[in-house]
Amino acid sequence: MLSRLRRAADSACARPLATAERLSAATHLLSSLEYMVRGKDREPGGLNDWTHTRAQVPAKTEAVQRLKDFVAREPVTQALHASRALAAAVLISPVRNNTVRMAANAYLAGSQILIYPRHLFGTDGSDQVSFLVQTAAALGRAGGTDATRNAAVHFIGAQTVLSYGASGWAKLPGDAWRSGDALAKIMRTQTYGDEWFFQQLDRYPAASRALCHVVLALECGFPLLLLKKGRYIDAGLLVMGGFHLANARFMGLSRFAWAFVSTYPSVRALAKGTGEAA
Repeated sequence: MLSRLRRAADSACARPLATAERLSAATHLLSSLEYMVRGKDREPGGLNDWTHTRAQVPAKTEAVQRLKDFVAREPVTQALHASRALAAAVLISPVRNNTVRMAANAYLAGSQILIYPRHLFGTDGSDQVSFLVQTAAALGRAGGTDATRNAAVHFIGAQTVLSYGASGWAKLPGDAWRSGDALAKIMRTQTYGDEWFFQQLDRYPAASRALCHVVLALECGFPLLLLKKGRYIDAGLLVMGGFHLANARFMGLSRFAWAFVSTYPSVRALAKGTGEAA
């Protein structure tokens, strides 16, 4: 079992761009399937009722507004998500043709921009990360050379490092994070909380504060893992992967795990100074 996991990890790290494309495409696939089965959110009175959200994303020109209104039609919305699921399936598949993968990446990125206003309420950071990965991959493959693909790999890795660091630095001014109370406060909410986990945090306040500070330290200090040619990058990525799995379990942020883990081979390539295998 361990040997299989090791071989899978080695394969993923050997082709960081392909790994990023595949796992990030899984994020798009899950997202589109979720939107397709939750049509009630777009019905009159729903969270994304177009008669209300239309005013939240005003267009600068009449032509763009007509395009948004066209996309907002339910049959069109459903058709776009079905086509996005197909494009994601292409990227997840073993297809290695550079042009085909470039086109699938470009379609996912472009259609995400097109359909974003339709799902204004309910999108999250995983959508931003997956958009970044598919856009960078499309541009890297459009260049058609190892140099452009490696540039895409290093860009994806750098953005992930920046995302973790910025997330931690943004938390520093918050009293709740510095005091160690933030995690318990999040877990007691209905949207992102978990009753059992909150009870444990409430029962052991010292452990709760320590865990909160560990999360803060991991995010703030993540860019330091690039030092010494990524000597400790594997351990850091393993810990952060566990962090996202915990978030998926207790906060319901399952798409975050797919989106961020997809970038880990790129982060490793950035730290080690390597790139995409030919």
